[in-house]
Amino acid sequence: MYADAKSVEFVGKRSADYRDALSLYADAWLPDIACMKRFLAPAPGEHILEVGAGNGYFSRAIAAAIGPSGLLVASDPSVEQLANLGAEAPFGNIVVVPASADTLDVGHDGFDAVWSRGAIHHVADKTSAFRRFNEVARPGGRLVIADIFAGTPLARYFDAFIARSCSTGHEVAFLSREFAESLCELTGWAPPVFHEVVTPWEFARKEEIGHFLHLLFSAKPGYSPQDCLEAADHFLSVTETGSGWALMWPMTVMTSTRPAHG
Repeated sequence: MYADAKSVEFVGKRSADYRDALSLYADAWLPDIACMKRFLAPAPGEHILEVGAGNGYFSRAIAAAIGPSGLLVASDPSVEQLANLGAEAPFGNIVVVPASADTLDVGHDGFDAVWSRGAIHHVADKTSAFRRFNEVARPGGRLVIADIFAGTPLARYFDAFIARSCSTGHEVAFLSREFAESLCELTGWAPPVFHEVVTPWEFARKEEIGHFLHLLFSAKPGYSPQDCLEAADHFLSVTETGSGWALMWPMTVMTSTRPAHG
């Protein structure tokens, strides 16, 4: 969904595979949409900045929630990922800005909220990014980051499998809670609150999980969908449900606010 300005990751095959994954299995992330609505709570008329919008899976849901009087600025370094997103906005209320988080220049400020999902671990200069988020948020504005945090099962899964199987690699720096707390203090945000959330990525058949992951992370030729399924089952949890199968996807949601005064 995201890459920093030095090396745009989501281009060519990587971008196409990601788009195919979310096109073929469009309902897999519906629980994540519900998670976004729970913590971000986009309201009609709000102005929201999305960092690492990718191909707009969450953007469209946010734009629908804020309605025609709202504004969503969707940023991502990958022009290819952002293609057509503005034109697809349900109310024409999405402005697309190709930009990385640590050099963010979106031409807007006074945002009610800054939202990012699965992107901050790619950002090279997180201090600059958090400072810029604060500069463009209004007093009392919200910061909501859903991501992979250091020391969690998801971080181990990415370090042990995605880093070696993904066609573009996965050279990243996961936030720790301690560093996130320091970042917030250093850049003017209130002390953050952390929430551990597990969302079920649901599929009709077990093998579809492997196919989805194979596309989502654009696996190298030497890795099969079955390899992707087995790795996910080893590090995370693949569970049979009443209607099929689910990959239990654990993420950390960090919330904070820009103080209204001071």
